[in-house]
Amino acid sequence: MSNEIAIIKAIAEHLGLSPEDVDRGATLRDDLNLSPIELNDLLSALAKQFDITFQSEDVENLNRVEDLIVLVEDNLID
Repeated sequence: MSNEIAIIKAIAEHLGLSPEDVDRGATLRDDLNLSPIELNDLLSALAKQFDITFQSEDVENLNRVEDLIVLVEDNLID
């Protein structure tokens, strides 16, 4: 399974959606209705699942699902 598919699956599971329902272009706040607290919970779940850490400056500019996928992939490389 590619990293992208695994990340989308993890996002979908956390949000109670099927992976097919997670659109890369969807906005986290408007389309997925994530409040700052819910986004923080999602980031914590992803960090735990993928054994990575996020820097606060990295998460400030997250707008879309694609941004989140890229952030996780970048941290997996480090």
